[in-house]
Amino acid sequence: MSDLKPAVTSHSTVITLTLPEDSTHNATLLIQRGDLARLHQFTYARVADLSEIIAEALLGLTEIEANPPVISEPEPVAEKPKPTVNKSTKPVPSEPTLDVPLKKGVKAIKISHIKIISGDTDAAAYRQAVALAGRLIDGKLWDGQTPIRFEDVYRVAKKMKFLTDKDFSLFTLTDFVQVNDESSELLDQADGDESSAVESDHTVLL
Repeated sequence: MSDLKPAVTSHSTVITLTLPEDSTHNATLLIQRGDLARLHQFTYARVADLSEIIAEALLGLTEIEANPPVISEPEPVAEKPKPTVNKSTKPVPSEPTLDVPLKKGVKAIKISHIKIISGDTDAAAYRQAVALAGRLIDGKLWDGQTPIRFEDVYRVAKKMKFLTDKDFSLFTLTDFVQVNDESSELLDQADGDESSAVESDHTVLL
């Protein structure tokens, strides 16, 4: 039959005695009962002294059980909130621009600011209008911020052909193109819509 080992319960006292292998007589005594324990390091002269040392260790453990130490749990580290990224916000597309050639570099102008309203309106005429717009900027008659309208591109080109940049100071912008700001165009469009509505009302009345 095998030897039966006594069951260790939460109220059992477990004593672990570690003796040195050399002759220093420096020993360690660990006594534990439940969740509490006491470690005692000592030096003994005789083996008979060990019983007294164990008794002192038991008394020390009893004192610890009477006033158990309070071990506080560390506070959980609060996680920093992650910045929310608003994916629904999309940049509003701006109006496309074209590069108007100047004597020094180019200038980006909105496409709607250069138009041909009469005469030739093909691609070659529009390229000519862009070049003429650059001359108006070099001559300091136009800043590129207001819409301009060419009635006849090639007639304007002949008019500018022999002019220098200084000569433009003798003219105004309206001598070469029509000038319409965006607000006036919107008002004209609104007036046109209103007149159309009035005409339709007269038609119904008749």
